[in-house]
Amino acid sequence: MTLTENVVFSSLRRTWQPVANSADLPPGRVTGYTLLETALVIARFASGRVLAADTACPHKGARLSQGCIRDDELMCPYHGWRFDAGGACQSIPSLLEPNAEKQALSHLNVYAVQERYGFVWVKLEATPLLNGQLHELPAVPEFEDPRWTYRMGPPMAFAAGWRREVENYLDMSHFAFAHSGTLGASADPRIRGMDIKVTPDGGYQMDAPFPALQSTHELPGKLQSAHHRMQRGYLPNFTTVRQSFHDGDERVLVHIPSPNTRESCTCFWSLAISPGFKGPPPEAQIEFAIKVLDEDRGMCEMQVPREVPINPVRGGWGVLVMPGDTLANTFQKQLRRWLTADTHA
Repeated sequence: MTLTENVVFSSLRRTWQPVANSADLPPGRVTGYTLLETALVIARFASGRVLAADTACPHKGARLSQGCIRDDELMCPYHGWRFDAGGACQSIPSLLEPNAEKQALSHLNVYAVQERYGFVWVKLEATPLLNGQLHELPAVPEFEDPRWTYRMGPPMAFAAGWRREVENYLDMSHFAFAHSGTLGASADPRIRGMDIKVTPDGGYQMDAPFPALQSTHELPGKLQSAHHRMQRGYLPNFTTVRQSFHDGDERVLVHIPSPNTRESCTCFWSLAISPGFKGPPPEAQIEFAIKVLDEDRGMCEMQVPREVPINPVRGGWGVLVMPGDTLANTFQKQLRRWLTADTHA
């Protein structure tokens, strides 16, 4: 079958996608987020409960994301209609007497929410199965191990499709060029010893050495030095990188490009650092990672087209495949298999 962007977004609606960092959503905070072209209001109530719902007020369509929490209810900024943490309409101020029928009809269209790994996750379609089963978040033990230092990165908006960000994160040959002033200060563009496997869950894993040059002219810092990388992709868009350094230290990073529109995404990310890490402190590592991610954003946004085509065309874009593209090509191949299996489930 021919896959389309409609098929892609239909399948992703049944997956958990991040919409905010939990720390950025304290009680009383109301914000907005566009997920898979669906405009949402995200609000946290005094109980700690998070509401995710269509942002349009059922009265006149005002954006509830521009509203506020008043007396522990979400209040519309236009006519003051109020909703509880479950989306039920509690008040219509213009009515002289409460009208239970109108309030029942005004219940917000709400979505499933969970919090894990410091992110707020939303699933737009919670009940339908995906490839015969419900989509759940991958387990990353280091993110919940109190012995490890866990830090959240600030979400970064990309004016590029989510698959662009995934491919960039998987690319092993761009360090020396796109990151010449940061991560790739001493990187070797030649890739050796890259081992890629398809995992039982339909994802993929790569094991390879980080290509750092041994040069007396360029003495890399700890984060730029040679190390082993294990990159693990969980479909559709959850990617971890485990960095194992020669002195026994380790780091585990995650990137999840949450799709906003077909040509834009927001990259949510975090970092776990092994106990007794001999290198830059956590805050400096986050600052360094922000610089690297901003360089990646620039690379993704300058590529044409803004999103990687879901159907490769013989003789078209991307035909000049290099060895360093193998992991990204594996991602695209497994993603297409995943999407095709879902349409047949």
